[in-house]
Amino acid sequence: MNPVLVVARRELLALARARSVVGAGTLVGLIVGGMPVFTAIVTGSGMGGIYLQAPVLGVFLGYLFAQQAFLREKQDGTIETVLASPLTLPALWAGKVLGCAGAAALIAIVCTGGALVAGAMAAGVAVPLSAGLAIHLFVLVPLVTAVGVGVLGLVQLVLGLRENQILNLGLVMGLIALLSIGQVVAGEVPSPEAEGTAIVAMGVVLVLLYRLSGRVDRERIVRTIG
Repeated sequence: MNPVLVVARRELLALARARSVVGAGTLVGLIVGGMPVFTAIVTGSGMGGIYLQAPVLGVFLGYLFAQQAFLREKQDGTIETVLASPLTLPALWAGKVLGCAGAAALIAIVCTGGALVAGAMAAGVAVPLSAGLAIHLFVLVPLVTAVGVGVLGLVQLVLGLRENQILNLGLVMGLIALLSIGQVVAGEVPSPEAEGTAIVAMGVVLVLLYRLSGRVDRERIVRTIG
């Protein structure tokens, strides 16, 4: 089996065992992500906020899950065993990103889609799922989530535990601020051209991050333990 898929499967199984983390992420998705979408549909306040809310929610959930994937092995000391395996760092990084971002994006999409359906039923209107919104949810949201998890994962690999704690505090505050803004800001629906540009840009960033992961020094990662 492809080593990236092996690592991704391992991370998904680890997340499945960390029920409290998944449960907290799903609760955040329903309340912080789903409720604004539901409210926007019921009140007819426009779709702009939905386009912002879904990817921000995906990144927030990705942050929660990346904590389990990248820092867990440093905290329990198993990172040295993992680094001594035949796995290349790019494969290890990509597998962790795939597992965490996939789970995070799935929850974000389900919460957003469920809110769209519930809001449409409550308002007595058709579900506002256009082709543009479908591409946004099923293509751009996973890509944005993967980029967020990928950047965070690289940083967590090269920084020590204390530095990561400081970084995590800043990230939590920043993501909460973005989620709050997403609840009150309802801009215009992005054009197909803007969506296409964003998709290409996220794809390019992912490729660059993958290449950058291959330049990380294994000994540097080991020295950050403790």
